[in-house]
Amino acid sequence: MQAKSKNFMAQTSIITGQYVCIRQKAATVVQRFFAWVIDIVFLGIATFIGLLFVGISAASHSESFSFLVGTIVFLLLLLYPLLMEIYNNGQTIGKALIGIKVTSLDGSKPSKTALALRWLLYLVDFFMGIGLVFVIFSKNCQRIGDLAAGTAVVSSSRGSRPYLLNSYKYITDNYVPTYPEAASLSMRQVEVIGHLIYAENSHRDRLIAQLAKKLEQHLGIRAKESDNERFLNTIYNDFQYYATMVI
Repeated sequence: MQAKSKNFMAQTSIITGQYVCIRQKAATVVQRFFAWVIDIVFLGIATFIGLLFVGISAASHSESFSFLVGTIVFLLLLLYPLLMEIYNNGQTIGKALIGIKVTSLDGSKPSKTALALRWLLYLVDFFMGIGLVFVIFSKNCQRIGDLAAGTAVVSSSRGSRPYLLNSYKYITDNYVPTYPEAASLSMRQVEVIGHLIYAENSHRDRLIAQLAKKLEQHLGIRAKESDNERFLNTIYNDFQYYATMVI
């Protein structure tokens, strides 16, 4: 019983390779259940509308056309969680209404590959309730799909913010900075980077891309990372390294 109560209110503490700790509240089983119920209701309504549309098309078009329409509707329903989580910041309609989302373990936006792997393992998770068992007893409340994809379902509240670990010694001894130019940034500039990385904003991806380009121009560098968010994370952590290193 102790293990169950612990996971119902679990705090997911993630320490990234850059020695930044992201403390996030893992979504509870109850939250995930209600998000799932909302999605099922939405899919039920969408299925009814889709079947109605197929029926109308069958009355006015050929049988092959109706089959094509029905196949498209079926695929959209099947791919609903994957497409929503890819293009809606890790949230289906149910997750958005409940206030939870899918995120990578390092706090960044999951890749399309990770979300696809997570989606493919839905059947395994639903088999005999195995996924529920893993959510209750795994460290970060992850189902099998999450464990395989390196993702977790967490609260999407604005309260999650990065903070530097108190022991600066570990950073000085182990961390290897990528961009020495980050040392020239001001605290205000770095604060803007930090707020944007962990912002909940519909324009977040576009703003991150714009800030990454502006930083490249301002610092006279080219990003070594292919992902803009990872580039900003690296700049953020390099600044912290130089600001706290012992000379």
